[in-house]
Amino acid sequence: MSFRVLMYHELRDRNVNKVEGFSAIQVAQDYEDQLPPVLFTYLDDFKEQMQYLKDNDYYLLSLQEVRDFYEKGTPLPEKAVLLTFDDAFQSVYELAYPVLKELGLRASLFVVRGWLNEETAPFDPTHSVVMSHAQLDAIKDVFTLANHSTNLHTKSGEGTSAVQTVTLQTLQDDLAYCAEIVDEPHVFAYPFGFVDAEQDPANLKAAGIELAFTTAGGKNERETNPYFLHRETVVLGITLEAFKLLID
Repeated sequence: MSFRVLMYHELRDRNVNKVEGFSAIQVAQDYEDQLPPVLFTYLDDFKEQMQYLKDNDYYLLSLQEVRDFYEKGTPLPEKAVLLTFDDAFQSVYELAYPVLKELGLRASLFVVRGWLNEETAPFDPTHSVVMSHAQLDAIKDVFTLANHSTNLHTKSGEGTSAVQTVTLQTLQDDLAYCAEIVDEPHVFAYPFGFVDAEQDPANLKAAGIELAFTTAGGKNERETNPYFLHRETVVLGITLEAFKLLID
């Protein structure tokens, strides 16, 4: 018994703003970075992918069902897929949310609390702007919110995030603050996917995390370490046939 996890970040309508390079992020935290084109998905492709999941009877998991699978041994339905989004960019509110709501599908969203804007800015498809608190609240009928840190979604070196370098106390305080606003405070996604699969997740355990998602592809089975769960990146321009392979 196994399940796949799909990972999205940003959506764009190719008729309005074709993705041609890196996109500067705009976040409330004092942090600058750029999102690579590979982490975008075109709206028409996304609609086709979601319609395929619905038409072919894929079961979209909740994070609670994943937790029960590992903690209680609860069986999963056939064709189980977990749909995830990272960082809470505005395009998820503007473009992904209406599609999922119309189709009656559910998803999970890993939120960086320190990135959320107090005021709602106009949607700007030329930049990767993070949602406001109000926008985040408005999509909770479709999205389950989970922990992506408060201020630790920053790079501290080549292939290293702040999560891996701060003290245990700082990690605990940071994750606890994000936990206040999310539905699944004990479910975590590694910032940038930066994690050493050989490392001891003792600090995450001490901070109360029970499930942690990487960006490494592959099936998740009963034997998969719940602190190193796999996710498949749905890359820009992926064909429907290639998408099918991700969830087959």
